[in-house]
Amino acid sequence: MTDRIFVSNLHIHGHHGVMDAEKSLGQKFMVDIDCAVARPADAADQMSDTVHYGELCDLATQVSAATVFNLIETLAHKLAEAILEQFPLVQIVSITVRKPSAPIKYAVDHVGVSVTRRRDG
Repeated sequence: MTDRIFVSNLHIHGHHGVMDAEKSLGQKFMVDIDCAVARPADAADQMSDTVHYGELCDLATQVSAATVFNLIETLAHKLAEAILEQFPLVQIVSITVRKPSAPIKYAVDHVGVSVTRRRDG
């Protein structure tokens, strides 16, 4: 049985980017986390049989705060890896990171990246 557990539009502050100002001042990022979860066939009405949304948010915040990344692609990849490592029920994870204050000359709501990673095996 596969379920979908997701978090939409988590707002985190990070110091990611290529420009020095992005690294020193930081900025807001929005993160979506979408997990395909293999719940046991005899799953009970217990947290141990699923993935806790709050823990996904905690992990995203921790990964963002732990390192300064030049690229949001790297942030997304590292978060996907961490989720697969920490949550054994997650079989596939897709991460989208949006950057609303990208230092580009065009008027956009945001720019962003999406990555999808699968558990090996």
